[in-house]
Amino acid sequence: MNWSKRTMKQILFMGVVMLWVSVASAQQSTNSQALPERLTMQQAMDLMLKQNLLLLRDQQSPRIAKSDVVQAGLRPNPNFEIASESYPLFESSPGPFFNNQELVVRAGQTIETAGKRGKRIRVAKQELAATESGLQDTVRQLKLELKRRYYVVVLAKAQRDLAGEILKQFDDIIRLNEARYKQGELSGLEINRIRAERLRFYNDLLDAELQLKNAKTDLLEVLGVSDLNTTFDVTEALAAQPFTADPLQLQTQAIESRPDLRAERQRLERDRQDLQLQKAERIPNVTPFFGYKRDFGANTAAFGLSIPLPLFNRNQGGIERASAQIQQRQYETSRLSLSVRRDVQAAYQTAQTQSERVRALEQQYVPSARSTREIAQQSYRLGALDLIGFLDAERIYRETLRSYNLALFDYQTSIFQLEAAVGKEF
Repeated sequence: MNWSKRTMKQILFMGVVMLWVSVASAQQSTNSQALPERLTMQQAMDLMLKQNLLLLRDQQSPRIAKSDVVQAGLRPNPNFEIASESYPLFESSPGPFFNNQELVVRAGQTIETAGKRGKRIRVAKQELAATESGLQDTVRQLKLELKRRYYVVVLAKAQRDLAGEILKQFDDIIRLNEARYKQGELSGLEINRIRAERLRFYNDLLDAELQLKNAKTDLLEVLGVSDLNTTFDVTEALAAQPFTADPLQLQTQAIESRPDLRAERQRLERDRQDLQLQKAERIPNVTPFFGYKRDFGANTAAFGLSIPLPLFNRNQGGIERASAQIQQRQYETSRLSLSVRRDVQAAYQTAQTQSERVRALEQQYVPSARSTREIAQQSYRLGALDLIGFLDAERIYRETLRSYNLALFDYQTSIFQLEAAVGKEF
C-alpha cells in the first residue's frame, strides 16, 4: 500500500496526540490516587504535612535564616589599591613611565575587633532557632485546622445520614397513608397535606448533602489537593470519649511546649545577643596593609595600619535601640505567656462544658426523643394520633439528634483546641 507524505504526517500527528492524552490521563489518575477513597485522620495529616501550600511556603523561612548564618560568618573582603602619582604627563618629554613617577601597589585586610564576627553569628543562629520554632507553630495551627475541617466533614456526613433516615421513614408513612386513602380511610386533603410535609424533610436532605460537599472541598484545600472534585470518604465517626486533666498541669505543659512562646523566648535571646554586638560595634576595626612603592626608579616597601577614631560615632543609637528592643521583647514574652495560660484555661473550660452537654444529651434527651418518636409512629399507624402530633414528634427527634451530632462535634473540636493550646497532642 502506498502512503503519501501528507497521510504519514497526519498519522504521526494523531499518534502524538493519543500518546499525550494517555500520558495526561495516567498523570491525572496518579494524582487522584494520591488521596485514598477512605481517608483516615492520620492519612490526612500525613498528606497535609507533605503538600499544604502554606506549610511549603513557610518551610523556606529556615533556609533563608540559614543563609543569614552563612552571611554572618563571612569575613570582610581584602582591599587592593594601585596608585600613580607625580608622573609629568603634560610635559613634552615625560620620560620613562615606570621610572619617572611614584607608583604604589598595596593590599589590606580589615580585622574585626571585639569578637564582632562571633557575636554576629550568634545573633543569626538565634534568629534561625526562632524561625524554626515559628515553623513548628505553623504546623501546630495547621494541624488544628485540619482536624477541625476533617470533623466538619464527619459532622456533615452524620447530618446527611440522619436526614436520609428521617426522609426514608417519612416515605414509609406516606405509603401507609396512600394505602389508607385508596381504601377510603383517609381524605384527599389529608393525604395531600402529608405529601406537602415531605418537602421539609427533603430540603433537610438537600441542605445536608450541600454542606457535606462544601466541607469536603474545604478539607481538600487544606490538604493541598488541586482537584477539588476528588471523591473520598472519611473513616472517623462522631464519638465522645471521657477526658480528664489538671488545668494547672496543662498550663505548665503549654509554657514548656508551645512553639510560639518558645520562638518569642529565642527572639529575646537574639535581642540580647544583638545588644552585645552593638556594644562591640563601638570599637573600630583595624586594617593593616602592606605594599610595594616605586619612587622614581627606587623600589621600596610600604606598610601601615588604618584605624578609625571613635570620636563622635560610638554606635550610641544602635546600643540604645537594642536595649529598648530587649525591654519590648520581655514585655511581649510575658504577655504571650499569659495569653497561653488563658488559651489553655478557656479551652479546658470549653471541653468540660461540651462534655457535660454530650452526657446530658446521651443520658436524657436523645433516649427521650427516640422513645417519643417510636410511640408517635406506632400511635399514628394505629390511628390513635393525629398528623400534627406525629409531625411534632418527628420535629423534636430531628432537632434533638441534630443537636446531639453538633454537641459531639463541638466536644471533639474542643479537645483539638485544647491540644493546640497546650502545644501537645494527647
